[in-house]
Amino acid sequence: MSFNIPNTFVAGTKARADEVNENFTSVQNEINKSNQNLAQVKEDLDYIKNEMLDDFIVEAKMLYKTGKSKFCVNYANLASDNKTPDIFKADGTTLGFKVGGEFPSLTITNAYGDSKTFENLDDIDIQGYTDGFYNIFLTLEGNIELFNARIFRMPNEPKGVLINDIWLKTFEPWACYKFTGISWTEYEGVPIGNIAIAEGKITKVLNFELNTQYLDSDCRFLTQRSRENISKRFESDWFDAVPKGSYDFEHNLNLDPLRCRARVIARVKEDFGNYSAGDIVETLYSNYSGNEANNEIGYILKFNANSISLGIGNSLYHCCNNFGANGYSFLLRSNVEYKIIVTQDVN
Repeated sequence: MSFNIPNTFVAGTKARADEVNENFTSVQNEINKSNQNLAQVKEDLDYIKNEMLDDFIVEAKMLYKTGKSKFCVNYANLASDNKTPDIFKADGTTLGFKVGGEFPSLTITNAYGDSKTFENLDDIDIQGYTDGFYNIFLTLEGNIELFNARIFRMPNEPKGVLINDIWLKTFEPWACYKFTGISWTEYEGVPIGNIAIAEGKITKVLNFELNTQYLDSDCRFLTQRSRENISKRFESDWFDAVPKGSYDFEHNLNLDPLRCRARVIARVKEDFGNYSAGDIVETLYSNYSGNEANNEIGYILKFNANSISLGIGNSLYHCCNNFGANGYSFLLRSNVEYKIIVTQDVN
């Protein structure tokens, strides 16, 4: 930046005081203008910075809430343990929701990464629904939809499907489809739980885990180690396993067998001893302490690039655990169903 000095002096001549003062005043005015310009620039920068910071904070809060997990509930009311989701309130023929008011909001993300937060959800009257188990879906528009059908979480198109079956495609690009009876159509609903209806009334309600695609309710990956390529992920359906059984699963993830992580989990089918229907139990390896020769109850896993095999031990028992006052509860394999989750280990 440049400006002109009003008066110029020649060497050897006398300078007039008013002309010198005029020069000083001109310089001071220019300095004042520069300060004003700098102040305006600073104000503009502060405004831009604050606006960007506000946007960043909003985005960070959303990322914290959603965890970037798709087709699942990311944030919701929790039970007293501060871990277990507690979304539903059922009363006879009415399915209500613990969302808004005295309860926290509920945030979901669909298969395409679109998220929505709800401050309230309308109750659902289940009168007219036939008896059976129904998966509960919530759309970004706030609609609750019940389907007496299965949910498949897998990278490849499932086989032997029936009308209204839902396929959650766990491979890039993530997607969700509903089977029409003829073909698959895109579906944007998010699974949030299921209910059992008997004699026209709600008899049981199950909340799905938060962030079930990637994380459990403690925000930990569903397999044993925390560094995984979660874009390469396979999850089987629940299946029954018998003693000394072998089970093969095709996942087509093209994984190095030395870089596979797998978890075998079991779910209790119905109340048994100290166990309740829906309890998740897991046995990495153990033996039933008896005199039988066929007492091995552990399992082994065999990895191939595009498949995994599970070998089950000999015993009829899944496991035996001591929960205290009630002593041992011997859980039979027929009391549980199993699931395999496979991811790529990047360590």
